[in-house]
Amino acid sequence: MRQQQRKRQVLWLALIPVVIVGATLVGILVRALAANAVAWTYDGPPDSLAVPTVAGNVLIAVFSEGQVRCLRLLDGSEVWPTPFRCPQRLLSAAATVADTAVICSDYGKVYGLDMSTGAVRWSRELTGALRGSPAIADTLAYVATRAGKLYELDTQSGLHRLLADTHVPFCASPALCGDVVVAAGFDGAIVAIEIPGGQLRWRKRVNATFVAPAAQIGQLVAIGSDQGRMYVLDAQTGEIAYTREASGLLRTAAVSLDDAIFFCDSDGWLHSCDAATGASRFSRRIGNSLQAGPLVCGDALYCLVDGDRVVKVDPASGLIRRRWRGCLGASHLALGSDYIVVGTHTGKLYGIELDH
Repeated sequence: MRQQQRKRQVLWLALIPVVIVGATLVGILVRALAANAVAWTYDGPPDSLAVPTVAGNVLIAVFSEGQVRCLRLLDGSEVWPTPFRCPQRLLSAAATVADTAVICSDYGKVYGLDMSTGAVRWSRELTGALRGSPAIADTLAYVATRAGKLYELDTQSGLHRLLADTHVPFCASPALCGDVVVAAGFDGAIVAIEIPGGQLRWRKRVNATFVAPAAQIGQLVAIGSDQGRMYVLDAQTGEIAYTREASGLLRTAAVSLDDAIFFCDSDGWLHSCDAATGASRFSRRIGNSLQAGPLVCGDALYCLVDGDRVVKVDPASGLIRRRWRGCLGASHLALGSDYIVVGTHTGKLYGIELDH
């Protein structure tokens, strides 16, 4: 009898760690399932690059094979009766203002679409391929072309004028910094054009290749290079305030939060420095590769890494607060109205609801 009791006691003692491990695994599984959950998915044109832009409670999705669709953020359902289609490659995110979506094509055409219906309000043919979204100020859009021309367009009417011909092969979106538009080219040239006059404020050339969008950081402008160096310049004078080194290519825009600048390199490192002095705060690896980000939402940063996951990062430490996995083929990221939207190179979109 005593021997049987001892056996039962030994059995219970042996089961205790199994129960603990099982409970732990269940907890991990629950958290993993929550992290993997998406609110909705949407299948666009197959094998097409999907580039999302959040505008209020809707999403403007640009597809590289020449389509634009409008979806509800709540459930991914379509707003427009039919997609907008054109015989152009569309590689840049839409820019939205009031009730108009401005779309730039790879072949130099700009479209103004009605946000409610998708109808074409106007279209304009510009000189040179367009590699980047317009910069928007009030109802004016500023578009930089590969031919070195900077155009100003009225987003409501489509009326446009050549603001400046700089002969710089612009490669990405310009930045609006007070009374100047700043843009950079493949050849290492950076220019600032006065608005509304169109006069050249300054021109700077460095030994670099630029393909990243310019980003306004207060009175400064930040532009990352393919040589892994972030250039931060005074937007009014063109003087370099400081530079910061990275380990990989810098192909996404820098962002600012409070008194810090944040930027990511292609090797998956997130860098932070003091916005005023350039003093380094941290460099932390958040993935093996980076596809998009950082983007700011609330008090956190969001990045798209490793081609299948979104990470939420603490801006003070660079530590990852949360991960969302399972977005296969992920290449682009948009945030707004408490949603994360991931675009892929397969034409699929993922909508993830934020839980602050």
